[in-house]
Amino acid sequence: MLVFAIAVFPAFAKENWPLTVKVLSTESIEDPHGSFHLSWFGSSGKNYSQNSGGAGWSHRIAEHAFIESSDGNSYELQPKNPKDMLIAGTYKAKLERRDLEICEPKDNGNCRDVKFWVVASATTVTEKDAKAKAAENAPQASVAIDSTPSGADIEIDGTFVGNTPSTVPLAAGSHQVVVKRKGFTDWSKSITVNGGTIHLNAELEQNPAK
Repeated sequence: MLVFAIAVFPAFAKENWPLTVKVLSTESIEDPHGSFHLSWFGSSGKNYSQNSGGAGWSHRIAEHAFIESSDGNSYELQPKNPKDMLIAGTYKAKLERRDLEICEPKDNGNCRDVKFWVVASATTVTEKDAKAKAAENAPQASVAIDSTPSGADIEIDGTFVGNTPSTVPLAAGSHQVVVKRKGFTDWSKSITVNGGTIHLNAELEQNPAK
């Protein structure tokens, strides 16, 4: 049984244990299919009959572990030996066909090879990946900006993006648009875009003559 919270690895050969895995959580899961058992008994010890035996279904509960691996995948594991379990920590591991084998470090610097079935696997999605995917799937939006007179500078959220007239792509959300031209009072407007194109026309007022 693995009973250490954080594994400290001796100098194991990398080629033997190329993966580093992190246990995220564990959960006791019952096998919904169970297994069928048929037993045979005879009162004399010699004569056996089906009627004298017993049969039935048993449902086994195993502690599944959910881990992230350094190979870029996440796995759900079930121990081959119900007595083996994983608790929160980091371990060395290797994949052998459909099994994942965990290194349980021993005092002599060797490993006890603890074997798990790979119940399910999927590519690990990091927070960065999730944000990139969300940005990729976000609705496309833009703002078309003109001004009178034209040729004014356009700033969106404090960044210069071009001169009027221009159409500027925007991420969905709230933005601050400012139109500037020398000799004229700055024009500004707050907008919220969710998709499509918003059209703005900035009527610039000339500064009073000094």
